[in-house]
Amino acid sequence: MFSIKSLLLGLLTICFTLNLYSQHTIREKDCTINYQGSNVEMIFDVAVVVTAFDVNSKARLNVVTEEGKTNSFLIDNVLPASIIKVEYRYLYGKNYDLQTTYLASPSTSTGTINVYFNHPVDTSVSQLQNAVNLGTTLDDMLISYINACVSTLDIAVYNSSSPSSADGIAGAINAAYARGVQVRLIYDGSTSSGMIPLLNPGIPTLASPTSSSYGIMHNKFVIFDATNSDATIPIVWTGSTNWTVAQIDGPDKNSAIVIQDQALALGYKIEFEEMWGSTSLTPDTTLSKFGPYKTDNTPHSYIIGGKQVNSYFSPSDGTNAKIIAAINTANSDIDIATMLITRSDISSALTTKFINGLSNLNIVVDSQNPSGNQFLGLQSSISASQVVKYTGSGIMHHKFMVIDNFDSSSDPQVLVGSHNWSSAAETKNDENILIVHDANITNQYYQAFVYLFGQAGGILNTNETVKTNENLVLYPNPTKGMFYLTAKDNSFVDGVELSVYDVLGKRVFEKHSTSLANEVIDLSTEGKGVYFVEVVNGGRVEHFKVLKE
Repeated sequence: MFSIKSLLLGLLTICFTLNLYSQHTIREKDCTINYQGSNVEMIFDVAVVVTAFDVNSKARLNVVTEEGKTNSFLIDNVLPASIIKVEYRYLYGKNYDLQTTYLASPSTSTGTINVYFNHPVDTSVSQLQNAVNLGTTLDDMLISYINACVSTLDIAVYNSSSPSSADGIAGAINAAYARGVQVRLIYDGSTSSGMIPLLNPGIPTLASPTSSSYGIMHNKFVIFDATNSDATIPIVWTGSTNWTVAQIDGPDKNSAIVIQDQALALGYKIEFEEMWGSTSLTPDTTLSKFGPYKTDNTPHSYIIGGKQVNSYFSPSDGTNAKIIAAINTANSDIDIATMLITRSDISSALTTKFINGLSNLNIVVDSQNPSGNQFLGLQSSISASQVVKYTGSGIMHHKFMVIDNFDSSSDPQVLVGSHNWSSAAETKNDENILIVHDANITNQYYQAFVYLFGQAGGILNTNETVKTNENLVLYPNPTKGMFYLTAKDNSFVDGVELSVYDVLGKRVFEKHSTSLANEVIDLSTEGKGVYFVEVVNGGRVEHFKVLKE
């Protein structure tokens, strides 16, 4: 007889297998990557010669050239969660220097992503899942992950404190070490890091350099059990939260994102060991690389739980350009909560996006005013009610950006991590960011944003009539259930197909109309949330959103 537990485990195994062997496509430097079960297809933009290696085993992988082509290749029999180094040279038309990119094959992990905040969130704008406010217990959540660690624990944290060697985070790390977990820890050499002296002397630690050519080791990530044989165990914890009392318990405003994925854990392990200088328990200061001395040697795209997650480390990976590229992808809305913006190229990208029609653009920054702050310029270019300063208790320490929360037909995504939007983060510091392409995770960060933006006096522009163009108008928006769609001219003729979808893509309303003159759409039986309206007239298709309160 099968137990419920065995049945659930069987279903999970099936889900992991389907996820692993389904096809996923990503774009990497110079090529398109198709993950096809245990095979990896690479289609380059131009003719190249390719070799590939497994980063962990150093073994050369079998690369098959598609017959008759010089730009299409297949790496076969790739294991799950493999980190692959691809080397290639152009055959003609470009320079012949060796090019390198890194790939990560999908793992058989669960892909579960959890997000935790240490301050209130506004769940009234929740679309799928309420965001989690742990308040003063965010440190307890971190401790619970440390307590569950099985074999290896790699920590890179800027600053930290703990009540004693037996309690708090230090107590959890010491307990993990006592039960046989192999612990390695990197911390910033220029901070007090009060937790470090409380650790067991047997735990190897490494302080970052303090030379003038280097900034700070500003990461706040933990890698749990990266190489465990059970792919459902490895975890990455990262985000904006330092481990001091004010940062993790408040009043500073922070978050952590926790991802169960072995491939991502192995990618973060590569970054850790580049700073550590070795793959062993003992750091090698002659080989360790920090800040501007690091190389771009990790994958940047992962398939996690069927969703794409991008990973970048600073300063080697050009993170600032990735922030700007993400801004440029927005189709409907951008919402930013970041401690500071001192990069003029980022502020220019935001201003340009707003001027070109993305009116739903909102920013909250902290009250700190470092040299080069772009706050006043952004206020002037956008709006004083849409670019606001947080003056509440503590530091608004986030570094996240929500993109297209209101447009499921686009690419809802959230950018998070330790990377401040500054030149120091881009050129000197050790930092990390993730871009998670997932509507659920994106909306959880949006719930946090709405709270912070409101606390700072910001005004979200949600009560205006929505226009898809000069002639098509929807009102009222938000609505209690009924709203109207009308065309100002006769351009919508010969029949119109109306459809309304919820955030999961389920069609909840459809209707054929011969004209658009105060056409009634009734969502009174549907739940509160965001809905997407599609208007089809011949070859013409219009999309926009409506909020039901």
